[in-house]
Amino acid sequence: MNSFKLNNDFTLKVYTDSIFDCKLKCEAITISIFKKSFFEQKVGLVKSAATTFGSNVEKNFAKEIKKLPKNFELEGQCIVVETGKKKPKYLFNIVLDFIDPKNSTKFESLMKKSLENFLESLNNYSEIKSIAIPLLGTGFSSGPVNSSINILLDRVLDFHNKGKMIHLKELHLVNIEEFKTQLIVKKLKEILNENAAPIAHNLEPQLIKKKEDNRDELECACKLNDNIFQKEENLHNKENLNIDTKQCSWCKQKLKNVKLIDCGHLFCPSCCGDIKENKIKCLIPDCSHNNDKTNIDVVEENKIEKTCEICCEIYDSLKVLEKCGHELCTDCFKRLFESKPQCPFCYTFYGIPKGIQPSDGKMSVINEKFSLPGYEEFSTIVINYRFPPGRQTENHPNPGKNYSGSNRTAYLPGTEEGFKAQKLLEKAFENRLIFTIGISVTTGIEGITWNDIHHKTQIRGP
Repeated sequence: MNSFKLNNDFTLKVYTDSIFDCKLKCEAITISIFKKSFFEQKVGLVKSAATTFGSNVEKNFAKEIKKLPKNFELEGQCIVVETGKKKPKYLFNIVLDFIDPKNSTKFESLMKKSLENFLESLNNYSEIKSIAIPLLGTGFSSGPVNSSINILLDRVLDFHNKGKMIHLKELHLVNIEEFKTQLIVKKLKEILNENAAPIAHNLEPQLIKKKEDNRDELECACKLNDNIFQKEENLHNKENLNIDTKQCSWCKQKLKNVKLIDCGHLFCPSCCGDIKENKIKCLIPDCSHNNDKTNIDVVEENKIEKTCEICCEIYDSLKVLEKCGHELCTDCFKRLFESKPQCPFCYTFYGIPKGIQPSDGKMSVINEKFSLPGYEEFSTIVINYRFPPGRQTENHPNPGKNYSGSNRTAYLPGTEEGFKAQKLLEKAFENRLIFTIGISVTTGIEGITWNDIHHKTQIRGP
């Protein structure tokens, strides 16, 4: 664990662990949650939260959403709920939406807004002295890790320097992936070390053109910070005398997990990523291996360990989705694609999707003579969906649990486009996509709920 004490009242702690099983128990933890699905999308951190805290968290979240104004903009907001446990007592849910990571301006804007709202929310809870947060935006959103680190540290340090940290004493930056922890520690040491190479305080991503100059800066930063944090590192070393560590040839960090490439140099996972990203064979400038044209990609040959962003397990390789390029492990691929052949990150479809809508529902369509507002010259298509009471099956969230029946009515204008939409809805109903089993955002009750296909359910109004 790395501790950075900014003053007598506030400390940053950085370490590798599951945020749901942290070394130091915090009063609160933080996750990101997608605004389109909330707790219905049980993967990643959302799945872990639902498993750890049970259905009460989902119900409490639905109640908080219900309190918000009708047209409230959820994206970037922080919804806080109680977990029902002593520690962590609170779960901070930062509402995100999928943004193409290539759109760096929109991604950075959303992350800054989200973190500012998160930090402001903390001041409403005087009993929260410590909170854990992972590196948001780098999981399902597949956002750039370095940019996310820069934004996170910039917001936190700016908030602290302006004296806005009213109650919080400890902020735990906790990630399941070791390489993220290393990058955060490295960046914090650069920022807090006055003698290191100058770093712009806004922490915007920097492209370092000369690898040799960059290596010298990193070596300088690490050596100078060794003195500042010597006491803590000495204690850490005493606990790990028997661990077989090796030094990265580039950043000089001593780690257990390093990779030996063909030229004989050793690199940590973070530096291996730089090799792959820059399409070079070695980071050492004068290495003869860089002039060798035989071996194409030494990093791929050595199988860099990768983390599946769904289950957070580490693998030698991941399955790459053909259309969108996102990666996940084979087990998660089979489990997710059995029910819905869709990328869990960007929602690209691979084949015809099949839902978990109860199979005994009925859809009926009639054409009425009255008109909808704005379509006074046309008739109205009235669609009725009926589901009898039933019991959840193995594909549903709580197999064996009973659910109530449901009767829903929707309307379409009797135009050419309206009849086309009717045919598409009939196809979607056949594929069990219009409804699902989950917790209603409006009532907080588990049962038959609308899925992601929007309907007009009132003659006048939406």
